[in-house]
Parts: sequence; structure tokens; C-alpha cells
Amino acid sequence: MTSRRELKNYAKQAMSGKYGILILAFVAVQALALISSMISSALFPGEKTIDIVLSYAFTFILTLLINVVAAGMNYMYLNIARGKAYSLNDLFYFYRHHPDRVIVAGFFMAVLNLLTMLPYTIYSNANLPGEDASVEVLITWLYTGVVLMVVGMIVYQILVIPLEMTYYILADKPELKSTEAMKESLEMMHGNFGRYLMLKISFIPLMFLSVFTFYIALLWIFPYMAMTEVMFYRDLTGELKVQKEEEERVARDYVNPMFDSYSQSEQPQEDQTHPQQFWRMPEEPVSYENEDEQNITDNTEMQNVQADMDDKKEQNDSAPKEEEEDNEPKPWDEYFNSLK
Repeated sequence: MTSRRELKNYAKQAMSGKYGILILAFVAVQALALISSMISSALFPGEKTIDIVLSYAFTFILTLLINVVAAGMNYMYLNIARGKAYSLNDLFYFYRHHPDRVIVAGFFMAVLNLLTMLPYTIYSNANLPGEDASVEVLITWLYTGVVLMVVGMIVYQILVIPLEMTYYILADKPELKSTEAMKESLEMMHGNFGRYLMLKISFIPLMFLSVFTFYIALLWIFPYMAMTEVMFYRDLTGELKVQKEEEERVARDYVNPMFDSYSQSEQPQEDQTHPQQFWRMPEEPVSYENEDEQNITDNTEMQNVQADMDDKKEQNDSAPKEEEEDNEPKPWDEYFNSLK
């Protein structure tokens, strides 16, 4: 399994030089969600129960349609992570390839989100303070509403984690139905729930730090989170492991020839002729047919050794004679001595 640090490093490498299109895709999806909310508020501005219900229903339908575009963004992230061709047209990939699969999966997740946020929705609308409410009542209503909203969001995130790989599976396997993709996501996330949860929690400090940038840093943080989740999916499928092994093999093939050429240049000429001959077999002993032949051979070798020794002795004896001859007085030496 790949660690969180490695997943984030792979995400940064994949995003390098592509921040512009990643931020633009994220802004496009968020803008669609904002526009849908504005349209819903404009069509159903009343505070009656029927207006609230119709507003939520209309927003729910628009959310399902926008969710198809969000799934297309996941497809674009997959292409970027794999080094394939990508463009903003990838956002509409699922509209061209069986959008009903994404709508069904999105419907299930949207219902789950609606149920987890139901306590907050009921409380915020049923206990809305009047115009003459005191400050303490307003603070209590606001505090309780925020707590219910945060709790609902946390519960939803925990419940939806086993289904987080659904859109990636649908992108990789167009032949699967939405229910089959959700089932495969459940099997894939079995035993990896804690890893994924800790991965999402590790981004919380960055979100808090974005306050100091007036939340502008979120334009980089959210694509960074999405790309890291893509790397998590590739790790679960074993694709990231294959990529790591390929990178190690390429690095090894690049480094080894350098060391091989260096080691061969350091070897003597004889070793370069036979680079794999690290030792030599001892010479086999010579066999003789009888003892007389062996004695003759031994005597011949001894005579050769004795002859070599005599030659060396003669060379040593001749060296002093040359020195003595050099030390004999020369005629001009006698002439110079007489002048003295």
C-alpha cells in the first residue's frame, strides 16, 4: 500500500503545469451548483411549506444533472493522472456515455445526503426566529443550526466513503451498471475505510490555513484533494504499483550502464577480454607414462633453472669490472695532476 505522503507527491507531480485547467474545471462545477441554487430561489421565493418543498425538489433534480458534470471532472482527473489527453470537454464525457448510470448513483448519494441533513433542514426552517426575537435567541438558533449542519456533513462523509470509487469505476468500465459499480466500490473499499478517512482528514489543516488567504487557496486545495483521491483509486487497482515498478526499472536501466562502463574501464586488458572470468581453474597436472620419463623431465627443468642462475651470476660479476675500468686513471688525469 502506498503511504499518504507518496499519494500526495504523485498528485503534485500529475498536477504540475496543469493548475489552470484544473482550477477552471473546479470553478465551472461550483458555478453550476451556485446557479442552480439561485434559479431555485428565484422560482420559489415564498416561505410557505409548498414553496420550500418545491424548491428542494427542483434543487435536487438540478443537483443530479450537475453531478454528471462532476463525474466528468473525475474522468478528466483520471486522464491527467495517467498521462493521457485531456480537455474541458471531458466534463461532458458521461453525457455522451450513458448518463443514466451516473444519475442513478448520484440519486442514491443525494438521498443519503438528504437524510443526514434532514435534522438541520427541519430545525432551521421550523425554529426560524421572528423579527422581534432577542439576540440570545438568534445566537442559540444559529449555534444549534451550525452544530446540526456540521454533524450532518460528517455523518454523510462517513457513510458515503465506501461509495467514493463509484464514478472512477464507471469511467473505467462503461459496460457496468450503476448498481454494479457501487457494489464494486464497496468491495474495493473493504479494509481501506480507515486509510481513506485519514487521507481526507489530513487536508483539514490546509482548509483552516486557507482562511488567511480569504479562502482563495481553496481553488488549489480542492483540486489537490481530488487528484490525491484519484491516486488512492489507482493504488487500490494496483495501477500505481505498476507505475512505481516501471519508474524504478527505468532508473535502474539508466544508472547501471554508467557503472558497468566505469568498472570495465578500471579492469586490466586481460579482464576486459574476459569480463566474466573472475578466477581461473588451476592447471591440470601432467601425467607421465613411467618413472624414467618423469625423472628426465625433472632433470631438464633443474638444468634450465641452474642455467638461468649462472646467467644472472655472470651479469652481476661483470658489473664491478665495468666500474673498475671506469675508475682507472686516464692520460689527461695525469696531465692535470702534474699541473697541480
